[in-house]
Amino acid sequence: MRRKLLPHLFVLISLSLNAQETQEISLLFIGDVMQHQSQINHAYNPETKKYEYDACFSEVAPIIAQSDVTIANLEGTLAGPPYKGYPQFSAPDELAMALHKSGIDILVTANNHSCDRRKKGVEQTINTLDNLGIPHAGTYVNSQTRKLNYPYFITEKGFKLALLNYTYGTNGLPVDAPNVVNLIDRNTILADIKKAKLQSPDKIIAFLHWGEQYTSTPNKSQTDLADFLVANGADIIIGSHPHVLQPMENYYDETLKKDIVKIFSLGNFISNQRDRYRDGGAMARIVLSKDEHGVHINNAGFYLTWVKTEYVGKRKQWTILPAAQYEHDKSSLSVESSQKMKTFLSDSRSLMDAKNLNVYEYKYSPESSQWKMR
Repeated sequence: MRRKLLPHLFVLISLSLNAQETQEISLLFIGDVMQHQSQINHAYNPETKKYEYDACFSEVAPIIAQSDVTIANLEGTLAGPPYKGYPQFSAPDELAMALHKSGIDILVTANNHSCDRRKKGVEQTINTLDNLGIPHAGTYVNSQTRKLNYPYFITEKGFKLALLNYTYGTNGLPVDAPNVVNLIDRNTILADIKKAKLQSPDKIIAFLHWGEQYTSTPNKSQTDLADFLVANGADIIIGSHPHVLQPMENYYDETLKKDIVKIFSLGNFISNQRDRYRDGGAMARIVLSKDEHGVHINNAGFYLTWVKTEYVGKRKQWTILPAAQYEHDKSSLSVESSQKMKTFLSDSRSLMDAKNLNVYEYKYSPESSQWKMR
């Protein structure tokens, strides 16, 4: 049975360590979870009269299960019917249920679509996640609940990790009082990091919705903000919003004397964006260790994912594939899908090989049926 996260208000009881003991925790980060209109329409099963999403995540669920904590970006709202896609998203609650069933533990909710359904959307999304028992960070019913629940603390396997989440904006839609959507504001971020440090986390994670859409290179605003976050206490930076992959970095900062990971964009996890570069993304896996010398980032890697679309009977199905596995199993793909996935893999590997720093792809071995970072 997959373990459950302890509630963030619980106090972590530290385990005593000796020179021989080392603890490890693996974190998996997932990019944009989106529901465009065609996805919503075809998710509805007229026979069961239910929205069905489990099949979307079935192929990547085994990889998710191998990590201790998985965090994804919910880009849109759970605001109830009428269910709509772009430009003002509201997905069925069954989407969140399927995400959780697949092994995703936490959802971040601060993004440019947080206010798509205004006050009702913000609050109903929060209430739905709470009712489903899915921890979340980024949007709040009011400032009081934000004060109580933010930063969000992950306490798992002897580690205590602070999770921060912010967005560049909300597509020009106002945040209706008393709701709170975490916006990128340096003074606010500094105050939040200061508050996080009071609880002595092992690492501080910042999940940012930022950057230019469909651009594979982070802009100066992203790199400057990442440097600002790192200089003020953040250790792991995760990015979403561009809907395409951007480079990843893993290094030791000699000045700050700490390990740093920066992942500028994870691309799309699931969506109906089918254009080149937008039809897939990456799941980033970071392994932390703790010993008598402190907490370290052991390694950072990524799994490339690609979204297959096909008709199953009269209903179209969107399925996230672990692409490096399915490049060895072309029998389950049409010629067209196989070529598109091949293009996605080639484009992504060219970018990562040229731009990544010490962050490597997990590739699949058909002989051993195992994933290894290479």
